[in-house]
Amino acid sequence: TNNTYYFKLKAYEKLYNKSPFGENEGKYINLEFAYLRDLATIDSLLRKRILSIAIDIEHYLKVALLKDFNNSPEDGYEIIEELISKDKDHFDNEIETKLKGRACSDLVQKYKDNFAIWNFVEVISFKDFADLYSLFYSRNKETFCTKKNKDNFRGEYYYLINPVRLLRNAAAHNNCLLIGLNKSPNLNFNFEYKVSKFLGDNGIKNTSLNKQLSKPIIHDFCVMLYLFSRIAPKSAQEHTFSELRELFLGRIIKNKDYYKNNSL
Repeated sequence: TNNTYYFKLKAYEKLYNKSPFGENEGKYINLEFAYLRDLATIDSLLRKRILSIAIDIEHYLKVALLKDFNNSPEDGYEIIEELISKDKDHFDNEIETKLKGRACSDLVQKYKDNFAIWNFVEVISFKDFADLYSLFYSRNKETFCTKKNKDNFRGEYYYLINPVRLLRNAAAHNNCLLIGLNKSPNLNFNFEYKVSKFLGDNGIKNTSLNKQLSKPIIHDFCVMLYLFSRIAPKSAQEHTFSELRELFLGRIIKNKDYYKNNSL
């Protein structure tokens, strides 16, 4: 009555099979109310960690972008003019909306007719930032993508931003993430080679990678971990991964006996 509502709790029953026949036909197998409660708690804690990491990723991507901008021949005003020109109606609507908001209306009011890259990143959405990120590195690829750093070219991270953004949005809207574990693997799903290598190098077997990475919730979560490991300072990584280990090796498996008959 006070902590959640029935429909949200009931969602986790999708992680259980129903009896196909007999006196219990149509009823869930090995499912107790306590299991739903536990899964809801785990999911809530997971969403909070995802939100925290995704916010940090957005911040560190902006740090990296502005660092590279300061070491490039790029014109900070001209690049924003080009970005806006690609979808002027969209950006006009975004600016108009933000002018009416509370968070950054003063900033938008001050620079709305003369945005530069260093103030524009403060007021745009994560999706629009991803487009700016792509535009900057496509315009400056020769400067930053050399033979020496080809495997660590930051422009390649653009392809990882969208999965993180989608996962963050789902967490921010309090969607039930764990029910995504029940989605059938899409064997045609294209996942980033560098992400699967990152996981393989950290002990995940190929059979698990091929099957589990084709589930969007797992894929996007792993992309988030990989991107964070590439973009965040070591001190931030140590703190964040320590918190994740505490969650996964602590609270998540606190009631592991609940799930001993459910391999999913």
